[in-house]
Amino acid sequence: MAYRGKSLKALRESKRIRLRRIANETRIGIAFLEDLEEERFDRFPGEFYFQSFTKEYARSLGLDPQEVINDLQASYEQSFRADEPVSNPSAGATEDGLLSRIAGYLRGAQEV
Repeated sequence: MAYRGKSLKALRESKRIRLRRIANETRIGIAFLEDLEEERFDRFPGEFYFQSFTKEYARSLGLDPQEVINDLQASYEQSFRADEPVSNPSAGATEDGLLSRIAGYLRGAQEV
């Protein structure tokens, strides 16, 4: 099966599993779980977090984590290609990564 964010959400709902339960089990913020289901990958602090969160989310649904990561990887990469500047793509990469991490921390703090 090819997994997409919406199909993962549908599977989770069909199993009657709430995001709060997955958040408690995995210690991943609900905002990130929602971002995963909606494929808003630009909100993740980096690829490491995308893979880690996806792996834990998949395990909580009883799925093969690597299969889910592989299926979502192209969408993850595509979400950044659309935002890349045409000239000098490496300029500001460090700054963008820092801003993404700060945004992630703020979303996590809002949940508390």
